[in-house]
Amino acid sequence: MSIWTLGAAAVAVFWSLEWATRTALRKRRGSDGRTTQALRDRFTAWRNNPAFHRSDIRMNTQGFRRNRNVSLRKPAATRRLFLLGGSTAYGAQGGFTHIDSRWSRIHNHELIDAFLEKQLNAAVAPAGDEVINAAVSGYRMHQQLALIQSRLRRYQPDDVILMDGYNDFIQLYNWARSGHQGDFDVYGNTPGYEDFDSLANPGSMRSLLIFGAAWLRARSSLMNLASSRLSGSVRNPWRSVIPAVQPEFNADVRWGDLNGDERIAATAALEHVSYYAATTRQIHRILGLDGVRPIFLLQPILILAKKPLTKEEQLFVQYEWQQGGPLYFYLFREVYRRFDQEMSEAARDEGFRYLNLVNVFDSTGEQTFSDFAHLTPAGNRIIAGKLFGELCPPGLAV
Repeated sequence: MSIWTLGAAAVAVFWSLEWATRTALRKRRGSDGRTTQALRDRFTAWRNNPAFHRSDIRMNTQGFRRNRNVSLRKPAATRRLFLLGGSTAYGAQGGFTHIDSRWSRIHNHELIDAFLEKQLNAAVAPAGDEVINAAVSGYRMHQQLALIQSRLRRYQPDDVILMDGYNDFIQLYNWARSGHQGDFDVYGNTPGYEDFDSLANPGSMRSLLIFGAAWLRARSSLMNLASSRLSGSVRNPWRSVIPAVQPEFNADVRWGDLNGDERIAATAALEHVSYYAATTRQIHRILGLDGVRPIFLLQPILILAKKPLTKEEQLFVQYEWQQGGPLYFYLFREVYRRFDQEMSEAARDEGFRYLNLVNVFDSTGEQTFSDFAHLTPAGNRIIAGKLFGELCPPGLAV
């Protein structure tokens, strides 16, 4: 068989797989999977891709997760609120679908912003409130600052709601666990900057490889799917393992339960917690120049919740223990405790509103978590109700 015949056969196989992948993805997701969810951005490292859509996700032309576009100039008598955060605020699907697959699709109308907008407009006449989901999966607090400066201020917001915590913790945790080489630099450790520089300043072999990979993903459903699956496997190689129910563990890990290396890592991480509240002070002061009112939310986390856990949520916690172990559980509690302490102090000093949502689900038996931090529609609805009580006119809170 000649090399030309082999080449033609390989091309035929590839295009057969490509056609099959596009067909399957259109049926499952409502799109063929060639459009990436994020674009590289010179200010924030990455941002939402306005062209991305799926059966449950609709983006507007500004890159906000919203069915309608947002005018640059705010209409008269309109109160405009923006919701910022990472994937939890964005409304990402549950990541532990091998344990519970019911939350693999979360639709726009099931998000915090949609529930809150509906409640606010039902309480106030004439209805004119806009709650716009500007969250981006993976964002840390310093990226919210960059997003506000580079894009959001031009839309004349009245209030900006920021729900963060997990991504900032995990950045500290990964740095400390990996040996904490060098100083912790929240900006320098942000993923995506090196790729952006390679594309913005072409000339190296790395630039060619990055551009070639991006070009292939944008044109091939098969390559895009393979890239996503590979990166997911690297991040979480045990994602197909369903945890057994029987192992006992102590979620309330103490300092004495850590080994020597874990104590060193925990100490290193806790020395850098203060950047979080410092960034919120900067955001508050910048928004204050335009008369914009921020509300900072410390997002709820499954392993810190005191709510009655459903069977699935119990399995999620065991799976988290299987993946993270004592250091993860200990450091999460301690970092969040310090986040809360310093945020409370900053709120008193600066005069902004701050809500710790760690216990927001304590009185419900509904399943509110779809994995370690992402939420079910019920969880989104409860948080929207909490925000409604903070935002609606006096006497209308329920």
